[in-house]
Amino acid sequence: MKNNTVSHIISFLLCMVMVLLVACSAGQIDEVIPEYSSSITGDLDLNGKNFVFGMVKDYFFEGKDSVLTYIYNTEFGDLALQRLRDVENKHNCKIEFRYVSRAGEAAYIDVLSNSYTYDLIQEESYWLVGYIPIGIFTDLALLENIDVSNQAKWGNRQLLLSTMWNGAVYGVVPALHPLRTQNSVAGIIGINEDYISTLGVTDPRDYYENGTWNWDTFTNVLNNYTFNAMSGDKVYSFASDASRFVRSVAFSNGDEYITYNAKEDTFELGLYTDTALLALNQWYEWMNGPTSYNILDEPGLDPLITGRAVLGNLDAFEILSNTDSVAYNLNNYGIVPYPNGPDASPGWYQAYNESTDFTICIPVSAPDAEATAVIMDSLYEPFEGYETKEDIIDYLDKNFFLDPRDSELFYELADVDKTYFFATMDGLFDIWNDFLVRTPSETLAKFKDIQYSKSEKNLLPRLRTAYEIYGE
Repeated sequence: MKNNTVSHIISFLLCMVMVLLVACSAGQIDEVIPEYSSSITGDLDLNGKNFVFGMVKDYFFEGKDSVLTYIYNTEFGDLALQRLRDVENKHNCKIEFRYVSRAGEAAYIDVLSNSYTYDLIQEESYWLVGYIPIGIFTDLALLENIDVSNQAKWGNRQLLLSTMWNGAVYGVVPALHPLRTQNSVAGIIGINEDYISTLGVTDPRDYYENGTWNWDTFTNVLNNYTFNAMSGDKVYSFASDASRFVRSVAFSNGDEYITYNAKEDTFELGLYTDTALLALNQWYEWMNGPTSYNILDEPGLDPLITGRAVLGNLDAFEILSNTDSVAYNLNNYGIVPYPNGPDASPGWYQAYNESTDFTICIPVSAPDAEATAVIMDSLYEPFEGYETKEDIIDYLDKNFFLDPRDSELFYELADVDKTYFFATMDGLFDIWNDFLVRTPSETLAKFKDIQYSKSEKNLLPRLRTAYEIYGE
């Protein structure tokens, strides 16, 4: 989920009201059981079958101007188009893209009406969470022609948690296609490097590289990386809306968002530790102490690219995914993670994933899930020339970043040990806004029982699934 959090939530709630009302009246959705009609391997001949791919139109997709979500007449767009043709020729089939406002909702309506339109859909997982437990998608873990445990190809457990439920994995992401996992990560700091040069101050990238990017050096940044522009307007040291700022700082002192003990089937929330409280108190001091005068409390993208801030909080999609992003609006920029606290190892950071872009699901109304899985498996093999991490980093160096450190950091953002899944739509979001009106201790005391109760209901079924599929 991106900076339009409020509108997302309102739209989602309205959508889910409709879902629940119709589901209650139908009374059959949770009883739909997919029938897998084949076990297919090799060069399957599909006799001209037309596969319908429901694609969402959204800010991180390029809609009808793209193929497999890459813009036409770009390097990746050309490779994707060639892949599409190769798969159609190999399997004697056609693949048709239909663009819809919400692909998950379109699939739900199909299943509800017992009709067939889509063989597969691609959607932002934020809009799938409400549909996952009611069984409208195929459990991909049951299929023979796709291996969901292959995290390198289909996304790691943190990226897929939003589509897991009670032992089933209902969605995957094309992890071997360039830049299709990083797009879903949030909690990064962008830097206007021209301002760093003008001020003659230490580049935060240097702090991060030498292991000193910590709360102390960040306090120095907040105090001193500010000035008045020629217009007389203040340029702030840092721009971020407070609720996103606190989410990133909360786990900067070495804590994991959630840990699961499979042997005892228990979990712990890292927010309720002494080290996390220390982090939250540090955020509170930054927001309310002397440094507050140099913090602009609004989403970081616009202040960064319009020159109103030296540093700004960003989601990964705001860095390079479309023409509104940093890469298309700043000539010289860099990125760093959030700084770490004294109880964390140097270089520690935790970014977060609220919604996984490019999530692929097979509706249970699709007539042959195994055949569809073969098509998916072929479509989402690596592009020629981009089979390795080094290939992608080299591409980033040549096309988006001036410093190799930025390319390497951007590539690693979605690693399973660098990002955690935060279940925004499972009743766990309200705590972040509450930090804006209470002290950290007061907020934690208010929400602890609620957080544990809702995590047990909404996260535990996912954690158990992840353990079953991937192990520890």
